[in-house]
Amino acid sequence: MKRTTLIVVMTFLALMVIVPQALAYKVIDVGNGGKITGVISFSGTPPANPALKMTKDEDYCGATITADYFLVNAGKLQNVVIAIENIDAGKPYDKKAIIPFNNKKCMFSPHVTTAVVGQKLGVNNADPILHNTHLYHGPKKKTMYNIALPLKDRVIKKRMRKPGIVTVQCDAHEWMLGYVYVSKNPYATVSAADGSFTIDGIPPGTYKVKIWHEKLGEVVKEVTVAAGGTATLNHTFSQ
Repeated sequence: MKRTTLIVVMTFLALMVIVPQALAYKVIDVGNGGKITGVISFSGTPPANPALKMTKDEDYCGATITADYFLVNAGKLQNVVIAIENIDAGKPYDKKAIIPFNNKKCMFSPHVTTAVVGQKLGVNNADPILHNTHLYHGPKKKTMYNIALPLKDRVIKKRMRKPGIVTVQCDAHEWMLGYVYVSKNPYATVSAADGSFTIDGIPPGTYKVKIWHEKLGEVVKEVTVAAGGTATLNHTFSQ
């Protein structure tokens, strides 16, 4: 009986090692890869960004700061995450890249960014005041890291170990809010000021593409990418 139990336990432990490796992203030759391009828009009048009242360090931060939840320019929406979900093999990426994330002028810059699982976030305090950057993972906001930043221009590097949305707040300044979308693969980006985006180096195939905005929610669309081709994916949010 003991022998049987030992075999079961050893098999379970072996699977615990093998399964994550089997699911890990693999780099392959994508010489015939295609791309997805598009524009994210907002229909109608976007909600007004509230004026955030400063409750601390007003001499540096000012009395109020306009929130950056809805950045819409001529109907085009910035800071939207676009990410391919069902892809486990594709183009190479820099695993050692440090993804910048700054405490700057009492706000986070960038407001929204992306990283690949295993990459590090480089958290920096560009202000001459104390910030305390607090990273929470997932919808239940489980603490990942709580980083005190008393010194200006000192980068603290923290590894992004799990995929999903990471919410970033400052414990010293409660109005500060940002996001990091951590992807299982390098096929994720954020829409630019003109709403545009491009994801390239995609192996031919049909994919589920997530489109996410912090206030407007998410949608998933199916896109087929041909070898060497360009697929167009546009989306319009509204309220």
